[in-house]
This record gives sequence, structure tokens and C-alpha cells, in this order.
Amino acid sequence: MLKPAIILAVTAVYCVQAETRFFLYTRNNPTVPEEITDESSVASSSFFDRDINTIILIHGHRGSARTPFNTLITDSILRFQEPHNVIVVDWEKDASYSYSTASARVPFVARDLDFFLIWLAAHQSIPISKLHVVGFGLGAHIAGIASRWYVGHFGYRHTDGVGRITGLDPSGSGWGTNSQRLRNTDASYVEVIHTDGSGLLANGIGTAIGDVNFYVNGGSNQPGCLTHSCSHNRAYEIFAASMYNHNLVGFPCSSTTQLNLNRCTGSALNIGGTELYKRGSSRVYRINTRN
Repeated sequence: MLKPAIILAVTAVYCVQAETRFFLYTRNNPTVPEEITDESSVASSSFFDRDINTIILIHGHRGSARTPFNTLITDSILRFQEPHNVIVVDWEKDASYSYSTASARVPFVARDLDFFLIWLAAHQSIPISKLHVVGFGLGAHIAGIASRWYVGHFGYRHTDGVGRITGLDPSGSGWGTNSQRLRNTDASYVEVIHTDGSGLLANGIGTAIGDVNFYVNGGSNQPGCLTHSCSHNRAYEIFAASMYNHNLVGFPCSSTTQLNLNRCTGSALNIGGTELYKRGSSRVYRINTRN
């Protein structure tokens, strides 16, 4: 049960937040979002459906509510999956700064999301265990921190928090040994998709930090990409494609050598998707794509 004092405090604080914005998409409003600004806007919403699952999307550095990460994934979910509420977290102002400044703002954005989760659970009776939070780059760490703090408020176990977090090529620079980075204990199930994890200018973390870690084409140098940015973006492109392409599967790797030499074999596991809970036979999977 949520503690009343925390609910009251969070409601008061949440209603005056301005730096982070939340936009709702559903099958009934797939292109024109409804902004969630306070309790009344959701309570009177003709779009939010508390009887279906909710996916929250968090963009990365230099992103916004309108960048391809959000538009591609939102469109794929609403077109090809069962009905969902898709909530886009827009932290464009903080994300627009230099990478180091945006990284320093991550905990503040996570605080806003943490407050939003408490408010959503209290006022919409949404079981947090039914939430799937998807973060790209720095957004992956925002997802982890917010979920961790949510659990910490109430003394819950991580299995009582967010149902699933999907980290799309979580940012590596400044986060490799950062204790605040995304962890596999931040949700009941944490899946990480690695696409740009090696090289001096790599964007991704590379390390297997999830319950299940998919290394796409080995985790770096994506086919058709000449830049790290292109390889980094491939993470959300593949996640979006997983909504309709059920042939996107990875195979378990028993060692780094197997992963690097493309010799991973065994029972296949689908990458991405919207399932809240998945379990594989390994923490590390390799998936090969043509582009």
C-alpha cells in the first residue's frame, strides 16, 4: 500500500513540475498526444485506459518527444501490438545541453519520473508491476534510477516495482562504474540491447548489465553504419521492428569468445517486444541482422 504522506507530498510537487513533460498516445489518439499535466487531465481523459498495459518511453541525449526514437516505437506498438497506453517522457530541455551536463541532469529527470510513477499508481490505480519502461541512451539510466527510487520509498523488493525495463544501448561514457547506472535489480525483468558498445567514441556501455543482454551483430559496428551514432540508433530501430518482426531472435552465448566469433547456439529468445516477463537460459545473447 502506498503511504498517504508520500502520496500527498508527491501530488503537490508533481503538479508544479515543468522541466519534464509527459505525453499520452493510444490507438484512439495515435498521432496527436494528450499532455498529462495534473490529476484532472488524466482523470477526465477520454484516451487513458487503466485496463490495458502501459509503456513509458524515455529518449536520450539531444532527444525530444518528436525524435525518431519516440515516433518509431510508438507507431510500431500501437499498430502491431495489443492496445497499450504509450507515455512519452519529454526531457528535451535538459537533454539539449552538452553530454556531460545532460548526464548530470539524469537524476533530476529520474526524480520527476519517480514522482510521476507514485502519482500514477495512487490516482489511476495502475499496478507499477504492469509497467514497461523503455529508455534509450541516458534514458535507460533514468529508467533504472526512477524505478529504484520508487521501490525505496516504500521498502519494497525490486520484484514489487516496475515490471520491465528495456535499456536500448544504455550510455557508457561516465556510467561504466557509476553506481547509479541501470542495474538488473531495477525491475522484475531488465532487458538490454547493445549496438554500440566498443571503441573510444562508443555511445553504449557494452557491459552485460541486464537480466538478458542482446548483442546485436556482436554489439557494435552495425551493418550499413559508418558512425557510432548510426550504430547507437540501431538499438531503437531494432526494438521498434521487434513489434512486428518475430524472426528477430538471439542465441545464448556461454563465453565472450563465442559472442565475438559468432558461435552462440541453443534455444532462441525473441528480442524486444512488449512481454513484461521473459526468461532465457543465458544472460548474454547474440542476434545477427542484415542491416
